[in-house]
Amino acid sequence: MDFSKPLTVAISFNSPHAVAYRFWYKKPADAKYTIFATGTDNEATNPSAHTHVVGPLPSGSELVYLIRFSGNAYTAYDVELTLSQDGVLLPGYSFSHHNTTDSDGFAQEQHTITLV
Repeated sequence: MDFSKPLTVAISFNSPHAVAYRFWYKKPADAKYTIFATGTDNEATNPSAHTHVVGPLPSGSELVYLIRFSGNAYTAYDVELTLSQDGVLLPGYSFSHHNTTDSDGFAQEQHTITLV
């Protein structure tokens, strides 16, 4: 990773759910997290993808993401998140989340990525 360049964050949804998501970053010297992307997805086309650019961010910075899914009860969801620079995927920065919604049709994924 080149910490002098911005990061492209791509999120792809591979299941037919209504989705809301938010991304934050925090540099090592920051006291609080800053929102850099918010979005929704309720497209019938799967997969659907969204990209956002953040940074540059120094080593030790954190990216946090929260994804909320809504659909039928006990249905499988699939989401992929990748980080890239200059169109090249960054090794070790690809994340997949596969699970099912609960009895009310809801699910949530929240994760933190530390940039090193």
